[in-house]
Amino acid sequence: MTRPMSATERAYAETREKILDGVHAGGDVITEGQVSTSLGISRTPVREAFLRLQSEGLLELYPKRGAVVVPVSDEEAASVMEARELIETFAATKVLTENAEPPRELTDAMWRILAQQQTHLRARSYLDYLDADTAFHLVLVEACGNPFLGDYMRSLRDRQRRLASRSPRGLAERLEASYQEHLALAQTFEEGDLDAYLSRLRTHLRLGRTRVLGASNTGPGNGGGSLSARR
Repeated sequence: MTRPMSATERAYAETREKILDGVHAGGDVITEGQVSTSLGISRTPVREAFLRLQSEGLLELYPKRGAVVVPVSDEEAASVMEARELIETFAATKVLTENAEPPRELTDAMWRILAQQQTHLRARSYLDYLDADTAFHLVLVEACGNPFLGDYMRSLRDRQRRLASRSPRGLAERLEASYQEHLALAQTFEEGDLDAYLSRLRTHLRLGRTRVLGASNTGPGNGGGSLSARR
C-alpha cells in the first residue's frame, strides 16, 4: 500500500512540477501563502518544501517576500546539450561497434517511441511528447550497458523540461522539427552506419540547442501552445 504524501512532500511535488513545466517561469515570484492556500495546508511545510527546492537550484528565497524561480541560463542550456552529446555519441559507438548489426530489439523500441511521439504531436500533448523525446534518446544509452550513463541521462530529464518550458514561442514547430530529425536518426541507426548516425546526432543536438536559445531570445509569445498541455 502506497504511503500518503506528507504536507511537505505535497508542497514540494506541486511546486516543482509547476516550475519544470513552465507554469512558474524563471523570474516569477511564489509565496508560501499562495501554495498553502491552494493545497489547504499550513505555511510550515511549504517553507520546508521551498528550502528543498532552493537546494536544488530551482528557487531563490527572500525572507518575508517569497521565492523567485531561478531562470535557466544560456550557459546551463549549452552545458546540458554538450553533456548529452558526449553520452549519446559514446553509447551509439559502443552499441554499433560491439554488435554485428543494430540490435533488432533496440531498433523496434526506437520506432515504437517515434509512433508515440507522432501521436502526442497530433494531440498537441507537449509534455507527453517531451517524455517520449527523452525515452527515444535514453533507450540507446541504456542499451550500451553502462548504468552510470543511464542514470546521468535520466538526471538530465528535469533540466530538459525546463529548457523547453523557458521558451514556449514556436513550440509546436520546434517539436515537429525534432520529430523529423528523430525519424532520420532511427533510419540511419537501423542501417548500422555509425559515422552517418554520429553526424546526424550531433547536428540534431546542436540544432536543438539553437532552437531553444533562439526561441527564448525572441521575446514573449506562444506560437504553438502551452507546454503544460498534457492529454
